[in-house]
Amino acid sequence: MDWNIVLLWLLKSALFFLVFITACAYYTLAERKVAGFIQDRKGPNRAGPLGLLQPLADGIKFLTKEEIFPKNVNKVMYLIAPAISMTCAIMAWAVVPLGGTVILPEFLAKEVGFTSLDLQIANPDTGILFLFAISSLSVYGIILAGWSSNNKYSLIGGIRATAQMISYELPLGLSVAAIVILTGSLKLTDINDAQIGLWNIFKLPGFIAFSVFVVAMFAETNRLPFDLAEAESELVVGFHTEYGAFKFALFFIAEYMNMITMSCVVTILFFGGYHLPFGILSGSIWQAWAGLGFFTLKVLFFAFLFMWVRWTLPRFRYDQLMTIGWKKMIPWAVANIIVASVYVSLDGFWKW
Repeated sequence: MDWNIVLLWLLKSALFFLVFITACAYYTLAERKVAGFIQDRKGPNRAGPLGLLQPLADGIKFLTKEEIFPKNVNKVMYLIAPAISMTCAIMAWAVVPLGGTVILPEFLAKEVGFTSLDLQIANPDTGILFLFAISSLSVYGIILAGWSSNNKYSLIGGIRATAQMISYELPLGLSVAAIVILTGSLKLTDINDAQIGLWNIFKLPGFIAFSVFVVAMFAETNRLPFDLAEAESELVVGFHTEYGAFKFALFFIAEYMNMITMSCVVTILFFGGYHLPFGILSGSIWQAWAGLGFFTLKVLFFAFLFMWVRWTLPRFRYDQLMTIGWKKMIPWAVANIIVASVYVSLDGFWKW
């Protein structure tokens, strides 16, 4: 066993975890600032300069609050539920490529025993399947939280989340299937590399898939206008009504981490991922780092889109949520698979 490779995996995993936890913390601050701007108020501005220490203050608050267990809860499932949601959110990051391959300096390459470093923890051949399999498992945390809380509002929230996941996983998966047909691979880096000449968003099947995917990803992450599992007006706060302190924080962090994950996925699938346009810095040792910066800018745009939509659109009714998923998006996604197949066939015909 090459212990340098094992150590590299451990270091990359620890670094990715630190970066993404920090990103999630400041994502909460960004959302509160955007909400304040839209509602013509300042938002958090007391903890540190410009409120930059607010995420740290929130973390300390969650860690120091009293842990309360409601009466008659199923304690085992009650504690496992937030752990499942958080674990699934973290594992999804393992296959997300943040950039290309970094070429190490010669002196460092001799020291560590390898010449390059991928800005990705793992790159399996079925990366997109792994990503959606793990994100689908997170709903178990929600339904267990609702059931184990011994609260009818929590249970209804958990059931809503499950029905919502089933309804929107189908168009989400079908929209990705069209991209897989265009690319010919399930590997995320292959999907990314296939867009060097033309991003998928500028192809007809890619545009239709993007339209379906964006709507489905809002429902998948339980965000407005599809946050029916947490509808305050009728369910208090839904599946996590009985959760407080650090247990609630795990659900909270998992939700924001899933939003960042989906922002990364939509960037990789439709907007060229980390590749720079027009071949800028092609072959340069700085290409991977510049690609990481370009990728980050695109991810930040979609992260902002989540906040923008939340404070712009009202919540859908539950019957509207189901109608859009089953009667509108699934037929469009299925039809788009046919469009993608014809597109690839015609492309091959003209090349032939």
